[in-house]
Amino acid sequence: MKKTLYIGLTTTALAVFGVFSDSRANTPAPATTSAPEAAVVASKVGERQATAPIATRAIATLHRYEKQGREAITVYLRGIPILTFMGTNAAQPAGVKVATASGGAPPERTTLSDAAQQATILTARLNQLHEQGFDANLVRVRWDGQQQRYRIYADKEQLLTLNNQILLPQNQQRSDENALRIANLIRRQLGNAPALTSVDGSDNTVVAVGPIRMQVTGMASWYGPGFHGARTANGERFNQDAMTAAHKTLPFGTRVRVTNLHNGRSVIVRINDRGPFTPGREIDLSRGAAAAIGLIGTGVGPVRIDVLQ
Repeated sequence: MKKTLYIGLTTTALAVFGVFSDSRANTPAPATTSAPEAAVVASKVGERQATAPIATRAIATLHRYEKQGREAITVYLRGIPILTFMGTNAAQPAGVKVATASGGAPPERTTLSDAAQQATILTARLNQLHEQGFDANLVRVRWDGQQQRYRIYADKEQLLTLNNQILLPQNQQRSDENALRIANLIRRQLGNAPALTSVDGSDNTVVAVGPIRMQVTGMASWYGPGFHGARTANGERFNQDAMTAAHKTLPFGTRVRVTNLHNGRSVIVRINDRGPFTPGREIDLSRGAAAAIGLIGTGVGPVRIDVLQ
């Protein structure tokens, strides 16, 4: 059974990476809300597909490029970069023949790198879980104290182990919060499950700073260049790069955690101004805070606001 699965996976993975052989991307795709044009979809592991995958049903894609002379493969979930698998060698050059699921000429090279295999397996499994209607509430993240690793599970199945060959979004160091971000992205995109706030088995079980006094959801916007250096409502000078925000009613000095519901990224800000005064908006972030949670490009987005002690 394991041999059959490996052969099927290799065939599927080679078919996937055959698409990449037509181009040589030297820089990673921007972390936008849409997947890069070079991204490809893997939807089945261990099966040969008679027809192409249905792109509209897939939520996970791959983008392969070269980063600092090494192969890099970023996994996207609904266009949001989750993590990057790093290889030890440069990406395969253009023009190298690979096998396809439909047959054809024998491949000149059939060995996939470890990074390519891991990225393909994860992407294919995420698409399978999506198609099967998997309960996203069963996605968990655990700390393996013996191996000193974070592991992400779909119920009892291990999906991913974070190690030194995996780069997290924005090259951040591995920590409880960053492991939670990956798990929460998967939970949200698979089934809109609520975000986790702790890592199983970790000594740092609570990610929030202090207890949550109140929690609301709403739309957030941001402001910056035109107000930089001006006086805020509490009398201090506005610094667009500081972690601050404007709110209509919260007392000055209140700290709130703002979580972007599109990507699971969070930031803690201090209320020092009044606003926003546009109907339908709950909080107005400084430019620095908006950048921290990926809100600059869209300008406005849905957030969860946790009012902390």
